[in-house]
Amino acid sequence: MAEVIEIEATSPRESFLSWRGVIAGAFAGSAVSLVLVSLGIAAGLSFLSPWPGQSYTGFAASVAAIWGLIATIGSFLIAGFVAARVRPRVADVPADEVEFRDGLQGFVAWAVCVLLAGVMAVGASGLALHAGSAVAKFSERSSSSPLSSIVSTLAAPPDGKPVTAVPLLTTDETRTIEGIFLKSFGRDSGLAPKDKTFAANIIAAKAGIPLPDAETRIDTAYADAVAALDKAKKATELSGLLTGLGLLIGLAAAWYGGVRGGKSRDENTPSRFRFAGW
Repeated sequence: MAEVIEIEATSPRESFLSWRGVIAGAFAGSAVSLVLVSLGIAAGLSFLSPWPGQSYTGFAASVAAIWGLIATIGSFLIAGFVAARVRPRVADVPADEVEFRDGLQGFVAWAVCVLLAGVMAVGASGLALHAGSAVAKFSERSSSSPLSSIVSTLAAPPDGKPVTAVPLLTTDETRTIEGIFLKSFGRDSGLAPKDKTFAANIIAAKAGIPLPDAETRIDTAYADAVAALDKAKKATELSGLLTGLGLLIGLAAAWYGGVRGGKSRDENTPSRFRFAGW
């Protein structure tokens, strides 16, 4: 008597995430972001001009901030939509769970986009540092410090004396004064009297001016350096804040795009990109 064996058909377990969809959404969002950013740069440069009265710096900055937000929302929205739209339909799962998984699909696509942008930023920073190091080694007379533009004017001759083409401060003297400024930043008393006198002696000898005038120049230059440092710090803080807020808004857009992409998939919504006669 033959034995009958019953085979129970089982469906393969559905994956919680579709990594193919995540990668597709991340690439789609990154491509759209690149296009939008390129258009924004071109539009922003059109508001700037080297000619007097023809440059609108403030307006260009405002447009850049608004366009950057639009590009962020648009690119992450498309990334989330594509990631969920191409994800296989999930069977025997409650509707709320399907919506959550589609939103999570958009979230992961957002995370991949952010990681790709971070890797590209680190690579670009490494190339910039390498290029800057090569330039600094090539030019021995130049200073790589951001204070060089302030320190270089300290030894300018007084009014009425001719200006020579020879640099008044050597590289070592410039770096010495820059070091004095840098170690004094954040100190309540500012420049130490000994450091101030030492720097003033260098300026007095190079510019041919009395020591009190050289000390006045040092005080003015140090105040300008502190103001420039504070301005750079505030600009960095604002840039970091705007970047963080933009990424959080992009996360919400990617989640929403994933939910909409999932609904489009489940409802068999046809594509709107059609040409007549096709």
